[in-house]
Amino acid sequence: MAMASVVADIVLVVDSDGIVRDLTTNTDAAIAGDARSWMGQPWIDTIAPDSRHKATALLSEATKGAASALREINHKGSDSQATIPIRYSAARGKAPGNVVIVGRDLSALSGLQQQLVKAQQAMERDYARLRAAETRYRALFQMTREPILIAEIGSRKVVEANPAAIDALAPPSGRVVGRALPQLFDDKGATEIEGLLSRSAGGQASVTVKVASAANGREFEATASLFRNEGATLVLLRLVPLAETTVGASASGSARYLDLIEKLPDGFVVTDLEGNVVEANPAFLELVQLATIEQARGHQLGEWLGRLGIDFPTLTSTLRDFGSVRNFSTIVRGSFGVTETVEVSAVLVEASDFPCYGFVIRATARPLPATGGKNQLLPRSVDQFTELVGRVSLKELVRETTDIIERLCIEAALEMTQDNRATAAELLGLSRQSLYLKMRRFGIMDDPALDTD
Repeated sequence: MAMASVVADIVLVVDSDGIVRDLTTNTDAAIAGDARSWMGQPWIDTIAPDSRHKATALLSEATKGAASALREINHKGSDSQATIPIRYSAARGKAPGNVVIVGRDLSALSGLQQQLVKAQQAMERDYARLRAAETRYRALFQMTREPILIAEIGSRKVVEANPAAIDALAPPSGRVVGRALPQLFDDKGATEIEGLLSRSAGGQASVTVKVASAANGREFEATASLFRNEGATLVLLRLVPLAETTVGASASGSARYLDLIEKLPDGFVVTDLEGNVVEANPAFLELVQLATIEQARGHQLGEWLGRLGIDFPTLTSTLRDFGSVRNFSTIVRGSFGVTETVEVSAVLVEASDFPCYGFVIRATARPLPATGGKNQLLPRSVDQFTELVGRVSLKELVRETTDIIERLCIEAALEMTQDNRATAAELLGLSRQSLYLKMRRFGIMDDPALDTD
């Protein structure tokens, strides 16, 4: 018994009636505190119902003198919601009918497995979000009517081209991908492209050159943007047909790619450099609860996008400094008071007769949860709480601060203790009864039967 206790977390002796007659435990094991009450009790009564058939088989094998197989058995803990997993083996004891049972505490391993599952689930959610974002931007890349090429900056070889680029630049062979960029243009255009790429690599932004297709002589204005992907430096070459570069500052006039933006499922907005709406698609009008584009034109996009006086100036300032923004989390305020959480990706276009901002606004799947009644906008997390600044009065926010912090602390304690409520109550300095009452109040536990010590 003493030697077995050195290598095991729990060793116990059970007589022929299944009563625990002797036991010793490792004081560091999770089962140590509960095991002290087992002496003189039927061992089977300490085991969770789903594991009792395993315990019966373990005792039966040992009683017959056979070497029992290892079995993982769950014991009932002090908290009725938690179990303690132990891996047992058993052998027949010296006294007639006695069985010696040796166990190893698996609580630490179980905790690691749970953390691994949570990490895997988080990775899968991130991967799904990345795939969704890639699908959206690839659809935009394919649908735009402007020729767009992506090439390696070192070799100058085209690695990707949208259908518009293939249609505008394809030689008789019909192949664009894999060819060197300068080969797609006439002699003068090839020289201009080389100079454009060199200046872009040197850090010069917003440079525009005029080029002509070697296949059909069509003329374009070309701009280049560098970016990194998987350790390689690539260049995105945008070609604007000269016949389409006459976009003026007036909101009325040419369509400005209406065929594209009309079909996008996400909101698409073009503004001038002052932030005034020039063009928008139906998806954006639906987000801001407007009936026609005329109700939006000439108005500041910040009237609907972001918290008043905060998000939109920050967004445009970042665009002026860096040229683009991705997945900027903010809100959209509808004309009739409806608020929706969105993500914004935007770009600054300067290399044209009409410098402008372009915004893609996507509604996210994370609406603010309702708590009922007049407090239906009150948050359930600190992030959502800060998002309400500018939409809910300071007096109302301050009134709810105590409840929010209290709920967050209870949820954190339950997470830290793997939902062991007795330990969570001790961690918070509360009685178990007080913890249950607060959990019911915040909707964390709805079972009244658990409100007793």
